[in-house]
Amino acid sequence: MPTSNRMITLLVGDTIALLIFAAIGRNSHGAAIGPAAFAQVFTTALPFLVGWLISAPLFGAYSPSTTANPLIMLRHTSIAWVAALLLGAVIRATMIGRFSPFSFYVVTFIVALFILCGWRALFAVWEERGSLGRR
Repeated sequence: MPTSNRMITLLVGDTIALLIFAAIGRNSHGAAIGPAAFAQVFTTALPFLVGWLISAPLFGAYSPSTTANPLIMLRHTSIAWVAALLLGAVIRATMIGRFSPFSFYVVTFIVALFILCGWRALFAVWEERGSLGRR
């Protein structure tokens, strides 16, 4: 896949993954999640999305050499998510005026990482198969 298409696909997929995470979290707390609540879901995801979009490139999560191999992709995604979570926690605390309980960040780390790694692993397998066909 050409680099620009690959990057756009990853950015869109990561954004959707983090929006899904936010919708799941809101739903688990009884908050609205349907199309009418998209702005609230987006606002919920925003601190972690910003954290991800800053951290992921810094830790190689968008690098073609990283994204072409599922195991390397998962390692870089995990490392980048740690940084993104920390940055997102600070952004979120600034937005709401306080830090959330530690359990919130543990659940956020695990669930969002699972969603990100799941989608990105599928992408890496697809990318790897495509590169095998070009050899």
